[in-house]
Amino acid sequence: MTVFAATGRGFIVFGYLTYLIQKFTTYFNSLFQRGFASRMVSGFALVALLTLGSKAFSFVKDAVVARQFGTSDSLDAFMFSFGFLAFLAALVGGGIPESFLPMYAEMRYQKSEQRANRLAVQSCLVHALVLIFIGSVLYFAAPFYVGWIASGFTAEKKQSAVEMMRELLPLMMCFGMSFQLSAWLRADKCFTVATAAPVLVPVVILIFFFKDGVEANMHTLLYGSLLGTLLHMLTLMLVLWSGFKPSLRFLWQCLFQWEPEMTHVVKNAVPFVFAGAIFTSVVVVDQTMAAWLEPGSVAVLGYTDKVCSIILALTATPACDVLFPYFADKVARRDWRGVRCQLFSSAGILLSFALPAALLLAWLAPLVIQMLFQRGTFSETDTSRVAHVLRYAALQIPFYILGALASRVVVALQATRFILVLSAIGLIANASLNWILMQSMGAAGIALSSVVVQMLSAGMACLFVLRQIQEKITADLT
Repeated sequence: MTVFAATGRGFIVFGYLTYLIQKFTTYFNSLFQRGFASRMVSGFALVALLTLGSKAFSFVKDAVVARQFGTSDSLDAFMFSFGFLAFLAALVGGGIPESFLPMYAEMRYQKSEQRANRLAVQSCLVHALVLIFIGSVLYFAAPFYVGWIASGFTAEKKQSAVEMMRELLPLMMCFGMSFQLSAWLRADKCFTVATAAPVLVPVVILIFFFKDGVEANMHTLLYGSLLGTLLHMLTLMLVLWSGFKPSLRFLWQCLFQWEPEMTHVVKNAVPFVFAGAIFTSVVVVDQTMAAWLEPGSVAVLGYTDKVCSIILALTATPACDVLFPYFADKVARRDWRGVRCQLFSSAGILLSFALPAALLLAWLAPLVIQMLFQRGTFSETDTSRVAHVLRYAALQIPFYILGALASRVVVALQATRFILVLSAIGLIANASLNWILMQSMGAAGIALSSVVVQMLSAGMACLFVLRQIQEKITADLT
């Protein structure tokens, strides 16, 4: 009887697996039948390809930086300053651009394209003013911030971080504006330039290193980063200007005729900024707490994040960039079943690739780090440290992808209260778990903390989205 029972269970499992394979095969066949005539499919493929190319240049740049500086104090100070400024740019970029895109889609669908374009121009102006204000404040506040946060740095290392932070302030402003300009392009389903332009940053840095040769130092990396982000922003501006071709009269109206819906953009941007400040501060918290550990821990976490970003560049990044405007369009049309179907199908396909890729990355971590970075100043000991942390960090990738997709729907729904609650829970959980796990595991504990937080956040976001969609479907039927 036992043999028959086991055989029966085996047939059931086999039948279920066959059913799943047939479902996935049917879905992929439908995609291939539509081919690249499907704008969403072609957009995803294009963004994934361009993002992969950009990441390839970034990793060449990272390999050159690793060979030149290893996990030295100077690189630690640079990555601390760069990470904080990138956080601020992303923080502001998670405010106005996030609230702008759903409103822009709604105005184009329900009102007029001219008013939508006026909203876009005014959003860019407000965004630029906010970045200039933050940069001005930070220039004077840099010594206090570094002295308070980076308590594990030596006095010389703190001074170096302050100087770099001040010199990198234009980077924050250019990088921050790129969020707004890219959101405008993606809202119009123009994904090519918005995705390809970031490659200018690592390319310019590599040119600077090639120019300086053996005399390359930290200023080579710093000035290359500044010029690269400036060219990135100017490229986006040029493409928008050539496609938009606004008249002087229209620009004058944008300056003095306030678009009424801009009030809603700013109003919704405030909770998004607070939520972004809470949620994205996880990166700053990780770097800050890593600075309390042995020297080089900040750089170790930085290298780990770069490796994990390879898989995210092929999954979460193109999916969120391409799907967000489509989610926003469906929400504007109140196509709730379409939102749910799109979320399920995209999550299933991405996770079927990301989950085995994450497990493989965790298994081959030492080999991956050795191939990418172990040369020059980056020693075998550095490889061992980074690989140990990467084994834990790789496990967050599937949860990050699922949470990122669900969060796009949350933003499209403009559910600001939930975003604030979710971000607060994520920050508290991250800081608490960091403190507990880093006591015995060091930097690896910080990576493991990120896995747990991503899992918690993804679960809460998915449950909220599905409940909201079901409630709206029920309300429409009644």
